[in-house]
Amino acid sequence: MASRGSKNKRNTERSPFSRLSDDLLVEIFSRVPFKFICCCKCVCTRWRGVISHPDHHKQLCQSTVAGFFYKTYNENNKRVSRCYQSVSGKGCPRVDPSLSFIPRGKEGDLYLLDNCNGLLLCRRLKEKRPRSEILDYVVCNPATEKWVAVPTTKWSNKV
Repeated sequence: MASRGSKNKRNTERSPFSRLSDDLLVEIFSRVPFKFICCCKCVCTRWRGVISHPDHHKQLCQSTVAGFFYKTYNENNKRVSRCYQSVSGKGCPRVDPSLSFIPRGKEGDLYLLDNCNGLLLCRRLKEKRPRSEILDYVVCNPATEKWVAVPTTKWSNKV
């Protein structure tokens, strides 16, 4: 009679998932929310190894970074820097709080206005003029470092 451990091992070896390459597993896991990726680590040692491997961290955590931005100030109440605190776990890549992947205008100012489902709405000051400012808006995903400028309208400078 076969022991229980060998039966489980036999079933794992015959599983359709055992024939998937590590790259394909990473691609599948990259589409799964972070908390479920943590659960997948408990399925088998191979999955835990694939998920925990340092080469896969950036790809697996791209769409599931969770945290918050905050500003720090000096004693003169002048903003010193923008910071990011992750709450996704230690394995996920850190988000660049300066959002340096977004090109700046001449003035270089970028303001976070709002966020929803991991996307940030930012306003950037493109140019200062004597009586007005030229602004535009950008929506970005800090986890993937992808961004798009929102088309301007006559109301863009009013917000």
